[in-house]
Amino acid sequence: MFIGVVACNKDVVKENGVEKEGKLVKEEKVVNIEEAEKLFKGYYTERYTVKDPSNPPTFDEIADNVKGYLSEDEYKAQIANRYYSLPTMISKEINKSIEVQDVNLEEQSKNDDGTIDYTYTTIFKVYDENSSKNYEKEGELTISTTNNELKITRDWSRGVKIDGLEQGGL
Repeated sequence: MFIGVVACNKDVVKENGVEKEGKLVKEEKVVNIEEAEKLFKGYYTERYTVKDPSNPPTFDEIADNVKGYLSEDEYKAQIANRYYSLPTMISKEINKSIEVQDVNLEEQSKNDDGTIDYTYTTIFKVYDENSSKNYEKEGELTISTTNNELKITRDWSRGVKIDGLEQGGL
């Protein structure tokens, strides 16, 4: 009786859906600036938009709306720091609506862990039926690719003084 064992030691990977022999290819999404800005604008719009200052979104509503844009760690940190109460408190206090007009990201560095750091400038419009003013806010942002999805892993900015507030700002 003859028993044989055959083993194959070829690395076979799929590249664009086609099997290829050779070295393993790390699958990762290449982040372009347009995709990063789209992600960031969606996140900031959900986080800061208050259409009706007499009936602003709740903390929980804002938290639910931004959750899909953030890594789990960043989401938990923002919840702990009560980030989502700020726009609604400001809107109610000055009795004005808030909306994101524009965002601009500038890539700063690609990191060894696959994340990308950006600086940003955001333009907010604070308005009512009698007046409107734009405010510029600058900050820093880190974006990663997790399970082939872009996620914000860090968002840091300085507050911007808003007319009509005794202290604090966006």
